[in-house]
Amino acid sequence: MYYYCIHGIARVQSQVALYELEYFECKEFSNPDIIVSVTSSITSGIHLRRSLIADEYAVYHKIKYTEHFGSLGAQFSIDFSGPIKISINGVIARSRHVLYVNLLEPIVRFLMISKGYVLLHAACIDMNGHGILLSAPPDTGKTTAVLKSLKHGFSFLSDDMTIISPPKTAMCFPKPLTISSHTLKTTTIVSSNGFNGIGIKIRSLVHSREGRESMRKLGNHNVPIFTFNAVGQTLIRPPKFKIEDVMGSVKILDRTNVETLCFLQLGGEEAVNIPVETALANAIENSDDAFLFPPYEELLEYINIGGKSVKILLEEEREMLGKFLQGISCYILRSSSRSWYHMVDPIAHKAVV
Repeated sequence: MYYYCIHGIARVQSQVALYELEYFECKEFSNPDIIVSVTSSITSGIHLRRSLIADEYAVYHKIKYTEHFGSLGAQFSIDFSGPIKISINGVIARSRHVLYVNLLEPIVRFLMISKGYVLLHAACIDMNGHGILLSAPPDTGKTTAVLKSLKHGFSFLSDDMTIISPPKTAMCFPKPLTISSHTLKTTTIVSSNGFNGIGIKIRSLVHSREGRESMRKLGNHNVPIFTFNAVGQTLIRPPKFKIEDVMGSVKILDRTNVETLCFLQLGGEEAVNIPVETALANAIENSDDAFLFPPYEELLEYINIGGKSVKILLEEEREMLGKFLQGISCYILRSSSRSWYHMVDPIAHKAVV
């Protein structure tokens, strides 16, 4: 059994190792918030389409999800009464990245909201107590900007997700970094540490933004998308590495006070200060984009945590984000050359001075 305590906010007990939560691994504890277990079968038989069955009369819904191949494909069940119990079959258990990203992390997001925190889709770095959040669509160049910033003296908190709490606190969430083909081409830090082999290049291309978009579009049709994704990522593992493996020595901060949020966009070469309303809309859009892979949208109707539906939880998330953004400076950084670091660095040093 594996145990993960995320800043004392959320506790996860899992029968399989969760690589993305390795930083938070801890000793055994009681009263987990989420329990992940493996079972031989959720339902049996062949199905004509993806199926999500829910106990719609219960206050805390219990749901079962299966696909065309029955027990030979991806299956899971979730019980939202008491601690959240997630049962998975062997297909999902063997693809631990899919288990975490496509099933567990969305649940962690809503659990965080219920406890008064936001799991924001953004990287976080720090320069002498000045926290900077970097938000961007996948494969824009966020990871490259983070790595270059670390090389030039910044401290690290996260590359993909950051836990935030009003008024200005950000807490680390150091999941493994996804090394894209763009990062391989432009970041000497990565290539100099042995990550520039043909195997990594192939994995980076397969798990590129275009690859994810293709799978997402495929999920709009009647296909066993979760099964395809789980089997595919078991055969070709995502190009993910711990920050220490990429950088060697790196300072990971537990938390920081955020002073700046930067949205990275392609096109032009300018830094534009934006109002809170624009920043809020962009932050929500980028965060939602991280959770849209099937069967996320099918789950939304049935998620109920602490007696709160997804609609209520998302309203609370929006309110917390609005309060958080009130006290910080927000920018859109546009660059055709993806020179994000050269725009982030002066912003950080100006604030420190």
